[in-house]
Amino acid sequence: MAKAPVAGRSYIEVSDSNGVARNLSSYVEAVEPLGLQVSALDVTGLNDESRQLAAGPEPVQEFTLRGLFDDTPVTGPDAVLAGIVGQVVTVSYGPAGRGAGQRRVTGQFLCLSYQVGGSVAEGGGSGLVRFTARFQQSGPVTLEVWS
Repeated sequence: MAKAPVAGRSYIEVSDSNGVARNLSSYVEAVEPLGLQVSALDVTGLNDESRQLAAGPEPVQEFTLRGLFDDTPVTGPDAVLAGIVGQVVTVSYGPAGRGAGQRRVTGQFLCLSYQVGGSVAEGGGSGLVRFTARFQQSGPVTLEVWS
């Protein structure tokens, strides 16, 4: 269990178009918040003195992956993410890594977009190319641990 801030050990895998989980951890620089959420239902009765709330259904989450572009065939983020736009895939995220007993957030997500962009350094130097992929929840998200 982490007793200090966790940095640099996150793990992220996304299923490719064939359903094979691909580790994109070495390419991803940022994962927007991903976890459990519920909506609030107002269940206040006519004679209640204050507002009463109950947990409602899970709202649809969106999250974004951002990272360094790499077009390595089959396993690079370009090969994985470009092939799943418009498809529902499994995404698993380990904020503290993938070790046994570490937190795992997993679910089915529709890949809404995959975009590539970068900067061109003056004089044709080496500008970094990055990707952004946006996902929307399609079914429940679960909090588990890696086994």
